Amino acid sequence: MSMAASTFPQQGNGLSFNWRTLFAALQGFVSPAAPGRVAPRAGIDRLKQREPGAWQELFAQESAALYRYVHSRTGDEGESEDIVSQIFEEAWKHIGSFEDRGLPPRAWLFGIARNLVGTHRRRWLGRPRMLALESLDVPADEPGMDATSMDLARAVASLSRSHSEVITLRFLHGLSIQETAAVLETSVDGIKGRQSRALQELRKKLSQ
Repeated sequence: MSMAASTFPQQGNGLSFNWRTLFAALQGFVSPAAPGRVAPRAGIDRLKQREPGAWQELFAQESAALYRYVHSRTGDEGESEDIVSQIFEEAWKHIGSFEDRGLPPRAWLFGIARNLVGTHRRRWLGRPRMLALESLDVPADEPGMDATSMDLARAVASLSRSHSEVITLRFLHGLSIQETAAVLETSVDGIKGRQSRALQELRKKLSQ
């Protein structure tokens, strides 16, 4: 199965960080975690039956978000496009082993993405790259936010890998607590604790 790379967002398109949500979280205004999106049973069955239409829909729905995630870790457009193509190839091969835990395929796809990014970075650089600052698009067109957002972008990019992962998955990519736990292969309580520590680390960096 192959997907057209032309559908991937280009640099600067669709890469906006959800700054307002993160600002609110840093100030302590975090809404109660909403339950994760529920995967329609019929949609999962269609994917497992390898219906072309179902896979085209999945690619259309998730490829841009996956590209944003991969690009935030590699900082390279070409490499990011290659990895996103590999994500869907891996998903196609292993859809039979997909476990329906009430979450949409997005969490599973992000898990595949995380593993592939780690493999690529270890192969070429010997270790995973930290968050790419250039992938965090700063909303400079919003008066009064550009300088503050740039400071926040630098702070996010300088976080430890475990903290930057939970911050970007939750606030950049909009995954729920449950979905983030599935991607990072840990418990919901573990993600809540890691998010709290990551926000605390961000506050310290911004106050320096």
